[in-house]
Amino acid sequence: MSEQRVVLITGAGSGIGRASALRFAREGWRVVAIGRRREKVEETAAAIAADAQARAAGGGCQTAALDVAEAGAMAALADSVVEARGRLDALVANAGIAYARHAALETSDEDWDETLRINLTGVHRSCTAVLPHMVAAGAGAIVTIASIAGQVGMAQRGSYGTSKAGVIGYTRNLAVDYAPHGVRANAGRPGFIVTAIHRHPLPAPGEPGPAEPGAQPPPGLGEPEDAAAAIWFLCSDDSRWITGVDLSVDGGYTAW
Repeated sequence: MSEQRVVLITGAGSGIGRASALRFAREGWRVVAIGRRREKVEETAAAIAADAQARAAGGGCQTAALDVAEAGAMAALADSVVEARGRLDALVANAGIAYARHAALETSDEDWDETLRINLTGVHRSCTAVLPHMVAAGAGAIVTIASIAGQVGMAQRGSYGTSKAGVIGYTRNLAVDYAPHGVRANAGRPGFIVTAIHRHPLPAPGEPGPAEPGAQPPPGLGEPEDAAAAIWFLCSDDSRWITGVDLSVDGGYTAW
């Protein structure tokens, strides 16, 4: 069995997923970068290969192109990784979409079904793919990526906010069920991070934050690296006594 720790990161082709992949590689981990678009995860792998800090730490990356919500896809990948590497230490279940932004009456069945399929079912299938291996090893860390939209009400988030609230509840149940097996499960709740999901409706850096109740206080919008730092912490040994937490990474939005 390799001594190098291994993490699976879904939605690793951009944004928080790519920043997380780079952070883990810089910490010397072997990253499995997962996404639906092969060219995007290969860009992530290329960024890691070109990063001097990741190379110095011995970090590496391999890629997998798949749909996390497809039955059996993540399980087959997890099995192959464990067969090849002998271990699977962490999962970052980051893959998610914002199919559309509508209130309940304007939310189409397609919007509702696809958002929950990726954002909630995809998280479930990612977690159940890695859990047998973690239970067998008696150790493991899972970080799901929820959102502050799953904690507080927001306008025009009928399907997205619901899916992220489900991720928070799901993760707490994982923590309770699998703590006796040495597996930790925590949720990260990013706020307004400059990613592809948020970029269109957000102001440019330096401009005022979102104009809605409880609008973002200083320091303004976050970067993917801000979320990646929290994700890394929740997977690291420094958080070994933390499980069942949903951690806001939002610049204070939910406290405002």
